[in-house]
Amino acid sequence: MTSLEEKIKKLADLILETNNIVALTGAGMSTESGIADFRSSGIGLWQKVDPYEFASIHSYVANTSKNLEFMLETGRNIFRARPNKGHKALTKLQKLGKLKGLLTQNIDRLHHKAKTKNIVEFHGNAYEAKCMTCGQVYEITVMVNQVMKGNYSPSCEKCRGMLKPNAIFFGELLESKTLEAADKMIVDCELLLVLGSSLVVYPVAFYPPKVLSYGAKLAIINIQETDMDTLAEVVIHEKIGEILPKVVTIVENQISHNK
Repeated sequence: MTSLEEKIKKLADLILETNNIVALTGAGMSTESGIADFRSSGIGLWQKVDPYEFASIHSYVANTSKNLEFMLETGRNIFRARPNKGHKALTKLQKLGKLKGLLTQNIDRLHHKAKTKNIVEFHGNAYEAKCMTCGQVYEITVMVNQVMKGNYSPSCEKCRGMLKPNAIFFGELLESKTLEAADKMIVDCELLLVLGSSLVVYPVAFYPPKVLSYGAKLAIINIQETDMDTLAEVVIHEKIGEILPKVVTIVENQISHNK
């Protein structure tokens, strides 16, 4: 048995002996669906464009048309994307009664498309628009339709305030209700499964040490090393879509055998 096979088996065993698992997913979860991540050296989106020019709330307000052109192009890629094998494996893990909830940094809603339930989206999503004045939320098509008709200052149908994608921009705070939902999810967590996150962005980076302080365990599948690797029970530096389905298959077979 190779070292990788041993790690896959160890992670499967860890899942089998655990009844309350929470997954935490980052951009690496979606790269296998064709969505670029943000910080990978040489290829990350923020290596190509300045996030404070194209993804900050201040730049959005100051130069809405320029930002919207960039967001529409990025959005087309997100809307075309489909769940990959990793997303589907998480859904299967949830159907097996192991995965209780999911925390994600991603705005692509691929977890929703894969039919995973009980999801907390830290950074909002790309499928909705929100009024910056009254807070009214719309389907993103309401905003896109205005832009496609030449209105690069899309406005709320209720109060005429400016619309923005319902995602968290640089310079914006995460919503308190989002943080409360995440805290509630992890308080009883027995295993935090980190998938595709570099764990450098806060407040997400707080969650691995937090669950460890509760006595829970940590497992990580991520192409690159993270600062939490040395504290995890299992660390696998491979593609999620190649590893997680193998892990879940072992879990599923063992559960079926034990029935």
